[in-house]
Amino acid sequence: MTPAIVTAATAAATDATCPTARLDCPFVADLLKQREGYGRNAKGGVDGPVVVVSSNADDGPGSLRDALRHARGPTWIRFASDMTINLNSQLRVPSHVTIDGRGHAVTLMGDGLGIYGADSVIITHLTINGQLRNFSQAVNVANGSKNVWVDHMDLSRFGDRLLNVKNGSTDVTVSWTKFHNHDKVMLLNNLTSKNLFANYDRDAIARVTLHHNYFVDTVQRNPRAQFGTFHLYNNLLQDWDFYGMSFGLEARALVEGNIYDNAVQRQCKEPDEFPTVEGVKVNYCKYIPSAAARSALNNGEADGKRYADTRAKYQYRHDDKAFLVVRDNLYLRDAKPVLQDYQADKVPPVPYCYAYQAPSPAVADEIRRYAGNTAGTPALPNQSRCPPGGGQR
Repeated sequence: MTPAIVTAATAAATDATCPTARLDCPFVADLLKQREGYGRNAKGGVDGPVVVVSSNADDGPGSLRDALRHARGPTWIRFASDMTINLNSQLRVPSHVTIDGRGHAVTLMGDGLGIYGADSVIITHLTINGQLRNFSQAVNVANGSKNVWVDHMDLSRFGDRLLNVKNGSTDVTVSWTKFHNHDKVMLLNNLTSKNLFANYDRDAIARVTLHHNYFVDTVQRNPRAQFGTFHLYNNLLQDWDFYGMSFGLEARALVEGNIYDNAVQRQCKEPDEFPTVEGVKVNYCKYIPSAAARSALNNGEADGKRYADTRAKYQYRHDDKAFLVVRDNLYLRDAKPVLQDYQADKVPPVPYCYAYQAPSPAVADEIRRYAGNTAGTPALPNQSRCPPGGGQR
């Protein structure tokens, strides 16, 4: 059965009737009712003016950069038409802003979005292609940002990561996003010192939800997570070339209902080489025959050697492994399970209700169809999971 689809009305119709992004505007209400996870309180530009981007220029009147520059309070940004914007540099997204690409095909080329020290940001229905031409990120959430929702994005081809959440940022949800044709996809917290735990107090506050995302034709870090609290459910990982997920350094993660799908014999889709921030040009095609057995790295493996080499010097009092609850995941074709529960009592229960789906090939097909910068979102079946005593969506 084809799922019901939740869509917004066209930009022209909704902007004409709602010059201010009130909660009772259909295009506002339709989007906000889909919020889940740790970023569920993001309001973006609610109660602010609706600003319509009319120019595909990098800068100047009517451009997206100009709209962001002049967002002095809540601002809901939409687009007048389909457009491809070739960026000369990263766009900075301030607090209380929604960038809403629904209704049009909007693509950012060459660079992406930086969310730095911002509160309450929503980004939805954009395609961002870095063209492997620089070492920026598609979406960089950093420097104490909070209440961020990244939804229905199509992200590919950057020299650095496609998405970061780091440097004391927290309460972030990433949903229905397609990550593809990329090497090191996602970093949830970043090592910035030879002392692995130098910034533990800052970064352990991170709380991030990943759900219904589609990772396909990537190499690794789908995601790589450390220090914070993470909830990963109903994500689809398909045909990674090196490894799937990675957890360590006392991350506290609930990993449930995800689908891992990989084949030992398949063609490599990587370019001849990926440029990297380390200045090393690499290609991982040779790892494909063994990648299916690495749906994840072993717990703590990514930083295990460095931990062992520096433990005595820095007198670590933290574990190199992550605290994990792993349940109800599905492995298709040649994919093999790796992650296991580890000190599960240290993984906190999620404080919210969420629309969970028992993993199946049909759910995988649904994610393939609707994740990314797509025209709709399936109305999920009523299989809500809630913490003991209830919770908020």
